[in-house]
Amino acid sequence: MNTLAPLLSAAETPLEQVAHLVLLLAVIILAAKIAGEVVERFASLPAVLGELGAGILIGPFALGGIEIGSFGPIFEIPTIINEAGEAVESLTPVDNELFFMAQVAAIILLFQAGLETNRQQFFKWVRPATAVAAGGVIVPFAFGFLATLAMGFASLDSTQEVLPALFVGAIMTATSVGITARVLADIRRLDTPEGTTVLAAAVVDDVLGILILAVVIGIAETGEVSPADIGIVAAKAIGFWLGLTIFGSLVAKQISDAFLWFRSPGVLVGLALFLAFLASAVAEIYFGLAMIIGAYTMGLALSETELKHRIEEPMIQIGHFMVPIFFVVIGMQVDLGAMSGAIYFGIVLSVLGIASKLIGAGLPALAVGFNRRGAWRVAIGMLPRGEVALIIAGIGLSSEVIGQDVFGVAILMTVVTTLIAPIVLVPAFTAGGSGLRRPMAGARAHRERGRPEGH
Repeated sequence: MNTLAPLLSAAETPLEQVAHLVLLLAVIILAAKIAGEVVERFASLPAVLGELGAGILIGPFALGGIEIGSFGPIFEIPTIINEAGEAVESLTPVDNELFFMAQVAAIILLFQAGLETNRQQFFKWVRPATAVAAGGVIVPFAFGFLATLAMGFASLDSTQEVLPALFVGAIMTATSVGITARVLADIRRLDTPEGTTVLAAAVVDDVLGILILAVVIGIAETGEVSPADIGIVAAKAIGFWLGLTIFGSLVAKQISDAFLWFRSPGVLVGLALFLAFLASAVAEIYFGLAMIIGAYTMGLALSETELKHRIEEPMIQIGHFMVPIFFVVIGMQVDLGAMSGAIYFGIVLSVLGIASKLIGAGLPALAVGFNRRGAWRVAIGMLPRGEVALIIAGIGLSSEVIGQDVFGVAILMTVVTTLIAPIVLVPAFTAGGSGLRRPMAGARAHRERGRPEGH
């Protein structure tokens, strides 16, 4: 472990490594809770903003990287051995152990989001969500691609010179379902038509984003990519997601009944997390989908079972501890200094990052039955790029397709969209009023019976 290196130079036992990881977690949790409390109490903003800000502040590029006497920095960028045998800084600026904890937290967050989603609403809105996702991928990709060419960071002269534009376009397509899911859960709007549409669209968005990324990586590695390769990736990604969604929904009651046979304290939460982790791992390892998609889909499958009601409260308590770690670690990966060389491009891309999702997701939302208020909510929900964009940008940097300047620009766009979305999302949903052009069927039935809705 690289943290507090002078202390570890003499002898580092496994127990000492664990102790230092626990120390880092203590710092992260304290920073997250204090920042979340301050932001919620004094600014009336979602705690997630405080957690992201805390991560930026205590990360290795800010206070966490400052030498503390003979102890060294608290959070030091890990080093790796490259092909030449040289020790170089890792592209992921946090220790693998912290990155692991953050990913586990993300799985828990999306599993909770799936549990809290109304499954019938999800299936009802998945078709319009597909239109929202398609627009939310096509328009941002085009904006990112053209902006990179216009600002002189790529050209059409050769395949290699156009690759940076393709990577920036791929980064722009990302949607961080984790950010939106957290905010909607906090304000209890997760199972609204707009909330369900955003979550479903984010899932489809991830599948489409995987296809685009596969194409760009194929071009970067071989100079070309075949339709057969694209078809294989698409079949695996879409097949797994649809298969797990449909099959999981069909057998969810049987799984719930089988798990309810157990009586030991805490066993139901453990078994439920087993399913979430299993689905997440299979999605990533064998089908090329993000782990969080597997976790969300498994939670969705169990959302209308007795098991869901038995584990709901314990999962909330686990989330209070684990989920802030995810957002702090995202913030810790932000290097504000890397953006200085291309600040104007960063500003342009940030503006386009916002506009492209508002147009690309908002207009399709209007077309599939939402009014202006509903389309605005959907578009804002699709705005944050979060960890998905960071991963794509990291792949581009590690493959040397983009440099530190374009990488920094991508980070700036990611930070701006991730921070703005929760600020705008809360008032958009709490302002009240239906987001649909026509009343929902339930509301019509109440009026036809002459009773006020909700009685």
